[in-house]
Amino acid sequence: MADHPSVLLVDDDEAVLDTLTLQLRGDFRTHTAMNGRDALALLATQDDIAVIVSDMLMPDMSGAQLLGEMRLRHPDTTRVLLTAQADVSHAIAAINDGGVYRFLTKPCPTGELRTTVGDAAEHHRIAVAERAVLDKTLRASLQALFGCLELANPAAFARAGRIRELVTAICHDLGLDNLWEIEVAAMCSQLGAVALPPAVLEKMDAGIPLAPHEQRMVDAMPDVAVRLLADVPNLDDVIAIIRGLTSPPDPDAPPLVPLAVGVIRAARDFENHTARGVSGEAALRALEQQPDARHRPDALAALRRIKGITAIPDTVRAMALAELEVGMRMAENVTAANGLVLIGRGTRVTDLLLERLMNFRHIAQIAEPVLAVIPADLASHWRQPS
Repeated sequence: MADHPSVLLVDDDEAVLDTLTLQLRGDFRTHTAMNGRDALALLATQDDIAVIVSDMLMPDMSGAQLLGEMRLRHPDTTRVLLTAQADVSHAIAAINDGGVYRFLTKPCPTGELRTTVGDAAEHHRIAVAERAVLDKTLRASLQALFGCLELANPAAFARAGRIRELVTAICHDLGLDNLWEIEVAAMCSQLGAVALPPAVLEKMDAGIPLAPHEQRMVDAMPDVAVRLLADVPNLDDVIAIIRGLTSPPDPDAPPLVPLAVGVIRAARDFENHTARGVSGEAALRALEQQPDARHRPDALAALRRIKGITAIPDTVRAMALAELEVGMRMAENVTAANGLVLIGRGTRVTDLLLERLMNFRHIAQIAEPVLAVIPADLASHWRQPS
């Protein structure tokens, strides 16, 4: 049985799992799971699964969602979707999101099932072999590029290494160990350092704030990296990830790209903050409070776990407008007595906002008290209303 491909069967109907297991016996080693969560848990402990055959309609996590997660976490495992005739339209829509190799309809004849699973297992074997060759050739090409970076500026090379280590740790925490593209993109994103003046590199390494024109040069580093990598084969996803660090998200990009951008951005910005002497807790709080969902919450949560930093919960209190301080955040809308919303929930208190509120008080009656979120660094010295 050692040379028989391993197949994971996922269905919330135990009778269906028994039938599929019987249909595949003899030529395949089968594992079963009755839901998507159990399937992912099993895959985390089994590194030899060649094919997954999943039902489409399951509670909590659909087959399409499961195979989408598989595409990210276990990209070489060939994905087959099993669906009832009425679900075909949903199956077709799910093929792109889940990278589905093929879909079958229930009930599936034994011959068709065995042939499909056999083809899927061969597809997996070829993908693994190609990845091994790709890994060998890419390593040689990339080592040459990284050698140039190390010679050009050892400090920049060391910084790239620190970012890569953080990215690797985040990926491991999130169960994304198989995504070599993220680690390669993290390192390659720093190749643009070869185009920076030595003085700028020294300031970056020392955590010294950069002048606007220097910051623009640093912001252009990913574009330089893209040009350096343009002629290296099989790096399309890596290049798309690096582009995503400075460009708006591409709605047509594979799911890997926005995920990788979020992980690398979190690691890079955390490194930038801590290089300036900012504590890990303060750095994470700064990243968590940035607007426009710049950072993925799961990547920041992983950083907290990796660094052993426990989040200090914010405090929410009712207070008068005069007691608001810069750095607080509105926990509810600030409204006039007639119900007109003056300041939206979630708005951070700034000097300008305080001035605006004071101006509002002269022309309209504002409903008080207001609910405000007090960050941990303010809560320790905030005075209770007398």
